[in-house]
Amino acid sequence: MTFAIRTLVASCFLAASLAASAQTPTASTTQWESEALKLRLFYPSDLVKADPEKVLRDGHLMLFNVDNPKLAAETHCLRPALLLELPQSGPAQTTESQPTADGGTHVTITPAITATILLAELDVDCLNAEHESSSTTLLADLAEIVNKVPGMKPIAQPSWYNVGWQKVHMAAAQGPAPSQPQPADQKDSQPTVPQPLYTMGLSTNWNSHLLVWYFASNNIDTLNRITKTTVRFGRAEAVPLYPVPMGTAAP
Repeated sequence: MTFAIRTLVASCFLAASLAASAQTPTASTTQWESEALKLRLFYPSDLVKADPEKVLRDGHLMLFNVDNPKLAAETHCLRPALLLELPQSGPAQTTESQPTADGGTHVTITPAITATILLAELDVDCLNAEHESSSTTLLADLAEIVNKVPGMKPIAQPSWYNVGWQKVHMAAAQGPAPSQPQPADQKDSQPTVPQPLYTMGLSTNWNSHLLVWYFASNNIDTLNRITKTTVRFGRAEAVPLYPVPMGTAAP
C-alpha cells in the first residue's frame, strides 16, 4: 500500500472515529434525539425526563414555576419539547446544629439541590396571529425572558456566541426562587429556608426552528454543570451548549 493510500485510509478512519464519538454519549450522560428538529442532546444522567405538559398552565408556559400575568404574556407562544428534572430523593432541606464558643448553637439549614432543563420552540403561527414575526430581536427576546422574571436580576451581559457554527444568544439571571406551598403534614416542622434561583436562557434559529433552552437551579455549581449539556446540530460535532462557567452577582 502506497504512502498516499495509507494516508487516505488513515484520514477516513480518523474522520469516522470522530463522527462516531460525536454520536456516543459518555458514561455520565444520556442521549435525547429529535428527528423532526435534527437535534441531539447529551445531558447529565442524574436528570430524568418529565412530561413537558406539566409546565403549561391555561395554555401558556409557566417558566420556573412562576405564575405571573406579564411573564405568561411573554411565554404563551412557546411550546415545550423536552423537560428534564433533578429528582429529589431526600428531604427538601437538612438541618445541622453545631455548638458555638459562647455556649450557644449554630444551626445550618441546607436546601436540597434542584435543577431543570427546558427546551421549547417558538410557535411562529401563534406569534403571527398577533403581530408580524419579522422582528430581528426574536431570539434575543426569547433568551432574555429570564431577566423579566419578577425578582430576577442579570448576572451576565446578554451576548451572542457560537456553538460550533451555530449562533446562540445567551442571558442569565439570579433572584429568589418562587415560594412553594408547604405540605400539611410539615407545617409545624422547621420552616423552609428561602432559596436562590440561578437561571440561563439560550436561544437559536436552527433548521427553521426558533429554539430556546431554559436552565434553572438553586445552586450555581449545578447550573454550570447542566449548562455543559452537549448538543449536536444535524451532523455537526457535539459540543457544550454553554462552554464557560457562570458566576453570581454581587449581593
